[in-house]
Amino acid sequence: MDELENEKIQQELNTLIAAGYDTSAISIIYCLLLLGHHQDIQDKLWSELKEVFSDSDRDVDKDDIPKLVYLEAVLKETLRLYPTHTIPAGSDFFVFAYAVNRHPMWGPDSEQFRPERWLDGTAPTNPNLFASFGLGRRSCIGKTFSMLSMKTTISHVVRRFRITADISKLVLKEDVLLKPASGQHIILEPRID
Repeated sequence: MDELENEKIQQELNTLIAAGYDTSAISIIYCLLLLGHHQDIQDKLWSELKEVFSDSDRDVDKDDIPKLVYLEAVLKETLRLYPTHTIPAGSDFFVFAYAVNRHPMWGPDSEQFRPERWLDGTAPTNPNLFASFGLGRRSCIGKTFSMLSMKTTISHVVRRFRITADISKLVLKEDVLLKPASGQHIILEPRID
């Protein structure tokens, strides 16, 4: 590889990390709020994590990822309800992912947080209908990295803490990213169960 190619690779990696930092962090906040508000879903996720990790406090490894089926559904459902990106003004084409992901095609409960839709066959099968990472040629290049980092973070948090939150008070702000307008209270209590 020549120096120019190395520089291009470095620039792409820098972009990937910089672009994914805020979006992943905001998505994790949404996920924690939803899990804290929906204790039954948090309990179901906790059961899956106990099954995969037993009582171990070890890190997530590549062999664990395919076993975290419910966690994947929880994250997809979080991203469906709260996609973090908007498309800047002046764009040739605009898809408001927030609206697409809440369209009635997702079922009569499209406004509800229900991770099971990803497991019971009720989610639309056309992958283009899940707009949280964008669509088409301009979709997020860091999707896989983002999902892995969120799975790792959420699995560590849920294994160590019981989460409590009230998402009904969430007010959204459309900025560069779709994010909470002000601080949200999330209570983390060490797990003793």
